[in-house]
Amino acid sequence: MIRNTIIILGLNLLIGCSNNVPDFERTGIEINGQKFEILSTYAMFENYLNENINYKNYNQASEKLIFKPLRKEILDNAEAAFMFNSIKIPYQPTDLLREQVKMLNSGEYLEIIKHVLYSISESLPGPNTKIVLLPTSPQMQELLDKYNLPGYGVTIGSGKIIIAINQTSKKWKEFLLYGIAHEYHHSTWISRNWVSSDFSLLDYLVFEGRADAFAESFVDSFDIPATKYLTTEQETFVWDLIKPELNEKGSERILKVMYGTENIPFGSGYAIGYGILKAFKENNPTDTDLKTIDLEPKKILD
Repeated sequence: MIRNTIIILGLNLLIGCSNNVPDFERTGIEINGQKFEILSTYAMFENYLNENINYKNYNQASEKLIFKPLRKEILDNAEAAFMFNSIKIPYQPTDLLREQVKMLNSGEYLEIIKHVLYSISESLPGPNTKIVLLPTSPQMQELLDKYNLPGYGVTIGSGKIIIAINQTSKKWKEFLLYGIAHEYHHSTWISRNWVSSDFSLLDYLVFEGRADAFAESFVDSFDIPATKYLTTEQETFVWDLIKPELNEKGSERILKVMYGTENIPFGSGYAIGYGILKAFKENNPTDTDLKTIDLEPKKILD
C-alpha cells in the first residue's frame, strides 16, 4: 500500500513537472472588425532561463520549454506548418537573451503593435490573427548584426504569425512595425489565395515582394531588409542567372535564391521580389494593395 502510494505520488510529480511551463501573456483586441490576439513569451522565457540547468543541453530545453508549447498554441490547421522549422532556433541562455527577456517584460511592444494593426487592417482587411512575440535567438546574432537587423519573423498560416525581436537593438521599434505588416500581408494572402506550398520561383519572389512593398509604406526612416542585400550589379547578375528558371517549382530552388549559394548572395530573392513590386507600383500607381494581393505573379512581372 505504501509502495503504491509512493509510485502514485511520483507519477503526480512527473506530470506536474511536464505541465509546469507558464502560459503566454495574452492581449486580445478588436480592430476594424478583426480580432487580434497578441501573445508575449516573457514568463515562458523567465522559466526557461531558470529551468535550463535541469536539461542535458539548451537544445533539449528549448524544445521542451519553448517550442513544444508554441507548437501546441499556433500550429493547429496551419497551411504552411512546415515553416515552423524556420523559427525553431535553439536559445542559448546568454546575457543577451537575459537582457532581451527583461526588456520584453516592459510591454513597450504592445502599443507599437496595436498602432500598426489599425493602419494595416484598414488598408488590407484580413483574417482574425494571432501574433506571438519571441526574443531573438543568440545563435542568430552574427547574421542579424551583419545585415543590421533587429529581428526576424514567419507566417505559418492564415492568422498565424510569429515575430522574434531584439529590443536591445537600434531601430527595433521600426523593425517591429515592418515585421508585423510584412507577416500580416503573408497571412492575408494565405487566407485569400492558398492552394498548396507548390510555389514556382516567380510565385515566391512576388509573394515576398508584395509583403515588403506593403510593409514599406507603414514604416518611416527605416530601410527595409530587402534593400540591403544586393548591389545593382549583383541584382543584375542574379536576375540573369535565375530568369530561365522563374516558372520552375521546388522548395530547394527557392531556398537557394532566398538564402544564397556560392554564386547567389544571401537575400537575393527578397531584393529581386521587392524590385519587381516596386516597379509594378510605380507603373500602376492607382492599384491598391487590396487589388494587388490577388493578381497573378506573371501579370505583375509583365
